[in-house]
Amino acid sequence: MNKTLIAAALAVAAVSPFAAKADESNQLDNFFVAGNLGQSNYRVGGISDKSDVFQNVRFGWRWNGIVGAEIGYAYLGKAKDDYDFASAYAKPRVGQIGVTAKYNFYNNWYVTGHGGYLRSRTKAGLTVGDVSVSQNSWNNGWYAGAGVGYDVTKNVSLALNYDNYHVKYGRAGSSESQANTNIAAYSASVEVRF
Repeated sequence: MNKTLIAAALAVAAVSPFAAKADESNQLDNFFVAGNLGQSNYRVGGISDKSDVFQNVRFGWRWNGIVGAEIGYAYLGKAKDDYDFASAYAKPRVGQIGVTAKYNFYNNWYVTGHGGYLRSRTKAGLTVGDVSVSQNSWNNGWYAGAGVGYDVTKNVSLALNYDNYHVKYGRAGSSESQANTNIAAYSASVEVRF
């Protein structure tokens, strides 16, 4: 918990100088909504199906159109494994809050980066014959990503992105072990600025 608070405080400290210098006349141009659609890839051994649909929606604000804050929600798909007698799955979803940056490097072309804290809810289950059991786990983690894109108009952009989500499953401090998983996400995105 202390690491999470320290990370949040550092994120606010990093963004605050840009917020102080924000141009009051065009702040509405800096609000954005972005949606991603792509594929997740679970970086964990022992499962046969490591890929599924990735979806993400983020809302944010960039001061001076460059650096800002974001909040969002991501569906990371479902990893599953089928055995002769049983099947198992894990299905995480995350809420995220962090910092974001966008830099135009040539005409309408730009690069982006973002990262921060996430809170995951992972539902894991096991089915043996006709009997199924499942359990939910809530945990803290982090995410980071980068992308390259093109401003189609002043208010609409298209991009290709890579994101990494560090998700945990299990209860920290309990007798059961806690599993850590990195989930890579490859996606295309649309960003609309208001």
